[in-house]
Amino acid sequence: MKQPTRRKPLSGASATTKLPIVCTLPVPPVPPGADFSDAQSARWSELWTSAVAWLWGEPETGLVAAYVHLEAQLFNGSGTAATIREIKSLADSLGLSPQSRARMNVAIGEEK
Repeated sequence: MKQPTRRKPLSGASATTKLPIVCTLPVPPVPPGADFSDAQSARWSELWTSAVAWLWGEPETGLVAAYVHLEAQLFNGSGTAATIREIKSLADSLGLSPQSRARMNVAIGEEK
């Protein structure tokens, strides 16, 4: 079943797109092979209901899954410096950091 399109069109360079605080679109299924723990599944849902999830579509499911997986490695003590670098890179790509949202001209808050 094809997931609804999430990606919101971004306005011109000077306009900031305001995202609703919560993404109300359905949370996509975890990609095959991800084999998430309960905590990782909860994090998956948390990310897909966050404001920036409005920017994501089907192509980002793998990136979000990788982010959740790497985050779990870091928190369980098996992460390395390379894990931290990759988490930062994925967070930047997905708009999870304030700096990446500023670069994307995206702000979190109710649309007016």
